[in-house]
Amino acid sequence: NSLLSMFHKELQFWEGGPRYSKLQKAEVGQWISSKHNMGMAFTRTVWDKIRRCSTQFCTYDDYNWDWSLQHVSLNCMKEKLQVMMMKGPRVFHIGECGVHHKKSDCDSNLVMDKVKNILKTANTFLFPAKLSVGRMGLKKKVKLKKGNGGWGDKRDHDMCRNMTSVG
Repeated sequence: NSLLSMFHKELQFWEGGPRYSKLQKAEVGQWISSKHNMGMAFTRTVWDKIRRCSTQFCTYDDYNWDWSLQHVSLNCMKEKLQVMMMKGPRVFHIGECGVHHKKSDCDSNLVMDKVKNILKTANTFLFPAKLSVGRMGLKKKVKLKKGNGGWGDKRDHDMCRNMTSVG
């Protein structure tokens, strides 16, 4: 009984937060900028698809690379980008003290300590022997709003296209 309960043990560090378990879960579905923009890895084949849309990627007027990639996925690629996302993440946002910070008190060391504690506690769950993969439900159609701006300089466009050119 204790062996079975250990196998089904789950860790959750805060209400509504990610869950870590021995039977790690992943979901597959459409890539959405606001949900899947950290810790990405992709194959050469996916990179080639992105590169074929480099003009649209490089000239989309948004300073956020992820929204530019969302634009390309929805408007240029034959098939929308897909993602496999672990339910218990291995990558964390530690920029609590950055541009989007709303609180008056900010201590990046507290954020780092929290992440280190999560990784230390969840260590035995990070490399599961089995992986359960399911489809993620898309609640509503993804709409791309007008770009946030900040990427209108032709020199930025040229540099970006130069970095994505073949050869």
